Amino acid sequence: MKFFLDFFPVAIFVGVYVFSPDENPMYPAVIALMIAVVIQNIGTRLLTGKFEKLHLWTLVITLVMGGLTLFFRDPAFIFWKASVLVWVTAIVFLYRQHILGKVLLEEMLSKAVEEKIDAPTALWGRLNHIWATVYTLFGFLNLYVAYSYSESFWVQFKLFGLMGMNLILLVYVMVKIYPYLPLEEIEQEDDSNQTQGNAQAEELYRPEDSITPSIEKKE
Repeated sequence: MKFFLDFFPVAIFVGVYVFSPDENPMYPAVIALMIAVVIQNIGTRLLTGKFEKLHLWTLVITLVMGGLTLFFRDPAFIFWKASVLVWVTAIVFLYRQHILGKVLLEEMLSKAVEEKIDAPTALWGRLNHIWATVYTLFGFLNLYVAYSYSESFWVQFKLFGLMGMNLILLVYVMVKIYPYLPLEEIEQEDDSNQTQGNAQAEELYRPEDSITPSIEKKE
């Protein structure tokens, strides 16, 4: 559900742009995007009981850049919105790591698996830097595509390109921290529960206890 909420606004933006009958579909798509980020924050609040800071930043940046796009009738603002958002995210990652001494990536992934991931501090720091660096490059790549290709191509790149690269980045990080995921403890608990269940089943049904008396009686 969280994955759906994270990419819900982008999917709505692209969907409205592609299927809008308007001669210039960018503007109805921007309106839909602004509504979608509001719904995203409300949905997150209802599901988790609180607002996510990243979603709130997305809301503010989208409403500001989207409003400027509609007011000036210039899509350049919405082009820059995606870059500004990933750059702000990268800055937050680095700020929390080097100023507050907290690794945002560790907090996010530990929250996702609902248990602390005991990976080495150096590994978390390295992955956090990689995430921030890649997001910075995403911002420049977004602007390159926006100003080097057609508007419709940029819209499709926004959904499939950036989402695909986000997925690749996430897979890379998960591969790196996989040895430290709390999977072994879960398996041990399952094995322990299964062993206890088998022991209880043997106590409830022991064939030799029911057969032996009948044999003795015949003798």
